[in-house]
Amino acid sequence: MPVKAVLFDMDGVLLNSEPLHDDTNLEILRDLGVEADRSITDPYVGRTSEALWGDLRERFQLELSIEELMDRQWETNIRALPHSGIGPSAGLDDLLHYLKEHHIRATVASSSRGTFVASVLEHLQIRDFMEGYTCGEEVEHSKPAPDIFLLAAEKMHVSPSECMVIEDSSAGVRAGKAAGMFTVGYANPTSEGQDVSVADVVVHHLADVRRILDEKNSAESNAEIFA
Repeated sequence: MPVKAVLFDMDGVLLNSEPLHDDTNLEILRDLGVEADRSITDPYVGRTSEALWGDLRERFQLELSIEELMDRQWETNIRALPHSGIGPSAGLDDLLHYLKEHHIRATVASSSRGTFVASVLEHLQIRDFMEGYTCGEEVEHSKPAPDIFLLAAEKMHVSPSECMVIEDSSAGVRAGKAAGMFTVGYANPTSEGQDVSVADVVVHHLADVRRILDEKNSAESNAEIFA
């Protein structure tokens, strides 16, 4: 099937925001008397903040509720984003213009909270390139379950087989594959420890996605001609 829609993960794909999340989460833990490093938070890359704080609250016997911890995390992230100096991932702008020129639709499917996703789209000035977004609050099961990608496709009225997922996390590529979508693993050098090898194809730069789309959609067009 030709690719009619590209579903972008956000953190680590649209921008390198994982360090921002790490700094915020570790700061919250320190404020609550817990000394921790990234080895504590790395296993939750690509998963919801509810999963992270649910586990850490129990592990470290934190007094704040999960909702209070999540609210503190997202309020801090949104407040810090405009002053973070974080820009779009290399090649993102060219890829988004390519999609628009070739009438390939685009959306965001992120485990992050919706208010933060909206802030990122404004921060990167790419809202006009996206049809919208689907976030972690909208689904019952987080990545690696396929729920968020299936819901994003349903919102666009596009078949999963006509979708491409771009993901940089282990949980994300597994979710894309489970959704029955062509899955691109983005080996972002900043997403250390994430295994994206189960993806249909692995890229090291977002510019490579253009070539994959060209090859895939050209092959589908030729197949239709000779059918």
